[in-house]
Amino acid sequence: MDIELPAVRSHAESEAEDRPPSTVEYLDYRTIEENGWDLEDDDLFEKAAAADLEKSEYGVIEADRNESLLRTAEENDLKWPFQCRSGSCAMCTAVLKEGEAEMDVNLFLEDEEVEERGMRLTCTCRPRSDEVRIVCGAIRMEYVRDVAQNRG
Repeated sequence: MDIELPAVRSHAESEAEDRPPSTVEYLDYRTIEENGWDLEDDDLFEKAAAADLEKSEYGVIEADRNESLLRTAEENDLKWPFQCRSGSCAMCTAVLKEGEAEMDVNLFLEDEEVEERGMRLTCTCRPRSDEVRIVCGAIRMEYVRDVAQNRG
């Protein structure tokens, strides 16, 4: 017996399907350190755009709103750090600097880290705004490394 079942999707997925891809401007945390920049610099992404950086260090990609930022990075031949792909470790942590991006699953970061520090797990994080600016590779930050060692 052939029975067709309706597709089951969340409201957020249905809404995201109707919207164009997000523009994601990314910057690797290591590049911030190597250039003596500060994560809190207001002109951080402008500095990166003006510098002669490799694609792995800085760039702009389009991200489907139903796709995780990590998967989008991989589809664009970027090698962002990751480990579990399930939102339960800190390896893929990034810092959201502008825009909106929500995690489907977060079993690791505390509310304060998400809300006040802008931390996101890229393996479960999807863009929600038209434009997103994110610092990937935040596992290299002393704070994130400490959190990973003490919670993991």
